[in-house]
Amino acid sequence: MRAKCSPSSRSSVAALLSAAGAAAEPSPVSRPLLTARVSPAEFGIRDETITAITATSFTAISTSGAGLDIGTPVDLQTFGRYCVDCEAEGVIHFATVSVPAGAVIDFIGVNNTTDTDLTFQVALFERNRLGHVGGLVGFAIPAHDWDTDYDRPLNISVPNNLAHQYVLTVEQAPSSRPQYFGGVEVWWHRTVSAAPAVATFGDVPTSNAFFQFIEALAASGISAGCGGGNFCPDAPVTRAQMAAFLSKALGLHFPD
Repeated sequence: MRAKCSPSSRSSVAALLSAAGAAAEPSPVSRPLLTARVSPAEFGIRDETITAITATSFTAISTSGAGLDIGTPVDLQTFGRYCVDCEAEGVIHFATVSVPAGAVIDFIGVNNTTDTDLTFQVALFERNRLGHVGGLVGFAIPAHDWDTDYDRPLNISVPNNLAHQYVLTVEQAPSSRPQYFGGVEVWWHRTVSAAPAVATFGDVPTSNAFFQFIEALAASGISAGCGGGNFCPDAPVTRAQMAAFLSKALGLHFPD
């Protein structure tokens, strides 16, 4: 008979988020079983950055205080976590996710192997600057050999607020045999702010194909134009000017 994974209690998830720096109880997260394999390539690969979090980088908490161990390293892919007394205990693994402000989270992928549906459940929570915690997305994983499961395209926008924190959880239900996960991938891409309704520069009207990008440079203080209320979009750029643009855009600085 297949073991079923019951959803986390609100108190247990709240406790783990508190341990991760959150201070409020999250809303319940629906975690439907994935019924179809999804690949990011199906939706077109944009300028994606993949933030990989290995299983051993997660903090593991037993739901009843049982001991935890690290999986036997058969190879790099099978180096994951599991509970010692898997038949009786469940485990919640959590890790914070670092994604820059203004980015968009597109996919969450979980590398795992399991012989039982619903043994692993995954959820992403956010904590805002006021300490409020809420669930953004969650899903459960079907049985299969080593592979990576991706949720649907998420399109989660990261606010321009450095006080936001994201916590990723992988919940492992009791099972008759050890079930492994090797790590989690967070796929995200940077975005450019929407263009304003009124043009900043006289020679870059709203109809200009590069209007949005030029306005973004002006709004962020990277470029103030060429003087006289103009940007001079067709003027050549010297290497010195390019250095100034890139340094401001990337926030480059010398180490202390």
